[in-house]
Amino acid sequence: MIGLKRGVVKLKNHDKGWSKLFEKEAKLISSQISDYIVDIQHIGSTAIPNTIAKPIIDIAVAIDDLSNIKQVITLLEEAGFEYRGEQGIPDRHMFVKGDEESRTHHIHVMVNTSFEWKKHILFRDYLIHHPSEAKQYSELKKKLATEFEFDREKYTDGKEEFILGIIEKAKTNG
Repeated sequence: MIGLKRGVVKLKNHDKGWSKLFEKEAKLISSQISDYIVDIQHIGSTAIPNTIAKPIIDIAVAIDDLSNIKQVITLLEEAGFEYRGEQGIPDRHMFVKGDEESRTHHIHVMVNTSFEWKKHILFRDYLIHHPSEAKQYSELKKKLATEFEFDREKYTDGKEEFILGIIEKAKTNG
């Protein structure tokens, strides 16, 4: 149902079971870091109905203060998540679940007052409420996945302009 080899781009039609997989993982994460967690949200394309997505569940976790990140890292590693650092995005800490052949989850830990947090929520909510633009996003992803099946970085870069445009619309139009 979920899982994708690291670095590869393969898309699947939306699966209603993805929300249940998010809920299961959210419970595990919450149980591990309940002293620090402020919010937890299903983000990314697997959270947007009627879109295609890489079959990897993206989870945004808001903690109370980044000064607690060392404790959060330790606790999430104990729960089976691999810490990957900031990955080029300051104050956003990345964890993954699954091995290199079948990555199943990406966990993004940040403070809920950060722009990084807000943009994930704005993007998801806007596409949920604007299905025609969600369809455009799916079409773009299909094109990019064909072109960059074995280059996830170029695939991601190819989506950036569209994503930034949606975030701007969401900030001004809701």
